[in-house]
Amino acid sequence: HVDVAQAEARVVCKKLKETLPREQFVIRIQAKAEGKIVASESIKAYRKDVLTTGGSKAVGGGDITRKKKLLEKQKRGKKRLQSQSGGAGGGKVRLSQAAFNSVIARSN
Repeated sequence: HVDVAQAEARVVCKKLKETLPREQFVIRIQAKAEGKIVASESIKAYRKDVLTTGGSKAVGGGDITRKKKLLEKQKRGKKRLQSQSGGAGGGKVRLSQAAFNSVIARSN
């Protein structure tokens, strides 16, 4: 039934969100039933602070263009990483066997 499917889908999406590791880009987890998305979750992107170089030296004391350049470079790198991982829309996420089993296993 559609109502049961939605409740089950939410549980599975939540389990996947807890088991999957964070990546450099946002991961959308969606569950479909009868061609419609009935539940979705998203895993936030892992953000690396590119404005600190090496040790404690930070960028940003003077010209703003350097900061913009570094953030733009990071944005291009994330886009390239996501396009390498999968098709046109988003990257493919590898699911380990243990994570798959933990999601499939029913908790009573």
